[in-house]
Amino acid sequence: MCPWKDVSIVQDKINEALSEFHNHKDAITDEGLRRGTESRQALDHWLIPKLELMQSVAPSISELGVPVQWSADTTEHAHIEVIKEPASTTNNHNYDAQICRYLDRVERCWLFETATRLGATLNGTDGHDISDLAIEDATARDDEENVEDGEENAMAILNDIWSPRHRVPNFFAIAEQLRTAPPGSTPHPARTFISGATAIRINYKPSLRRISISEAANLFNLPDLQGALADYLGREGAYAQNFHSFGQQQRSPPDAHLPFKDLQIWYKVRLQQKSYHDSSSLGPVFTVNAHPPDRTWQYGRHDAAILQVDARHEWPSSSLTGHAIVDVRLIMCPLSPKGVRLIWGDRFLVYVRRFDIVPQQQTSVDWATGLHILKRATCVSGEFLGDVFPLDQIKSYAHLVPRFGEAADVRLTSMNSFHSTQSFWLNSYFDKDFYYTLAL
Repeated sequence: MCPWKDVSIVQDKINEALSEFHNHKDAITDEGLRRGTESRQALDHWLIPKLELMQSVAPSISELGVPVQWSADTTEHAHIEVIKEPASTTNNHNYDAQICRYLDRVERCWLFETATRLGATLNGTDGHDISDLAIEDATARDDEENVEDGEENAMAILNDIWSPRHRVPNFFAIAEQLRTAPPGSTPHPARTFISGATAIRINYKPSLRRISISEAANLFNLPDLQGALADYLGREGAYAQNFHSFGQQQRSPPDAHLPFKDLQIWYKVRLQQKSYHDSSSLGPVFTVNAHPPDRTWQYGRHDAAILQVDARHEWPSSSLTGHAIVDVRLIMCPLSPKGVRLIWGDRFLVYVRRFDIVPQQQTSVDWATGLHILKRATCVSGEFLGDVFPLDQIKSYAHLVPRFGEAADVRLTSMNSFHSTQSFWLNSYFDKDFYYTLAL
C-alpha cells in the first residue's frame, strides 16, 4: 500500500475517534463521572490540552503535509550518547545496569574536572605566574571587581568544559586581517570578505580552475548562462561596482559576445553572520552548495539563499524587504584573456534563479504555519527566471522545504525533491537568528 494511503487511513481513524468521543461526552459529564484529579469534584468541561491538540492533527496533515519544524535529530543524537556508546562498553549482558553505571561514572568525571578547574582558578593556580597575579591584584579597583573577575573566569572555564569542542571560526576576523594585510601578501581577490552584516568565504583553490562558458552551461544545465553574463556586463558598466537587481526577462541572446571565454568555478560558499541580538556573538557557519549533476545528485546539489536586490534595504534589519529568495546554481569568476586585465575580472559572481512569494489572504505568510509559501519565478516565455549577480549580494543561507500537500509523490527522494518540486515553504524555524529576522 502507498504511504499516502496509510496516512489517509490514520486520518480517518483519528476523525472517527474524535467524532465518537464528542457524540458521547455529554453522557459522561451528566453522570458526574469526569472529576478533578486532586479535588475529586465533578467537572462540567473538557479543557484538556492533549484533547485540544487532537482537534488539529488531522486537518494539519491535509493542510501542511510534512510537519516542517519538527526534527528527530536531537533525540537521535541523545540515543547515540546515552544508549549506543555506553552499550558498546558492556559485555552484552544486563545492559540497563551497565549503561547506568557508565553514565554515572562519566558524569562524575565531568563534575570532578569542573571542580578542579574552578578550584584552580579561584586559588590563583590556573596556569598564571604568581607575579602576574600580583600585578592583576594591584591593578584591581576594589574587592567587588575581583569577585566579578572571578565569576567571569569561572564562567569562561565552564563554557570551555561544557561547550562543543568544535569551535566556530571567525570569518569576520579573517576578512579584516586580509583587508589590512600588506599589498601582495595575500591572494587577490580575497577569498574571505565582509558584505554588510555577512562574512563570505570560498576556498582558495576553485573546484574547476578553467572551463569554457559553453562547457559550464552544459555541465550545470544552464542554457541561458552566456546571455545572463552579457546582461550582467551591460548593467555593470565601466566601473564594476554597480548594484544589481532582477530584470523581468533576459535581453541578450544566448550566443551574445563576451570579452572572455573561460570561468573559474567553485562548488560551495560559506556564510557567517553575527547574532541578531548580540553583535559580539558569532553565528554558525552555513554552506551554500552549487554542485553540478553527478551519479548521486542527478540534477545537481544546490541550496537556496537570501539575495539583496535593493541597496536601500540591508539584511537583517530590513527582513525580506529589498531581498529575494534564490536558488544558487553557479559560483564563478571570469578569467581575463592573456595579456588583458578586465576591470571586473576579479569579482566573484553567482548565477541564481528566483523564487516568488505566494501572497496569502491579508498577509504574506500561511496562517497555519506562519511560513512563506514560495514558487519558482518564470519569464513570459515560461522559462525559469535566472540572472547573474555579484557574490557579495548573497546575505544568508535559506532553508526551503518542499511543499507536498496532502500526499507526496513516492518518487521523490532527498536527492531530487528540490529539483522536482515547484512549491516550497521558507523554513524560518531552522535557525533562531533567521527566525528573528523574518519576524520583523
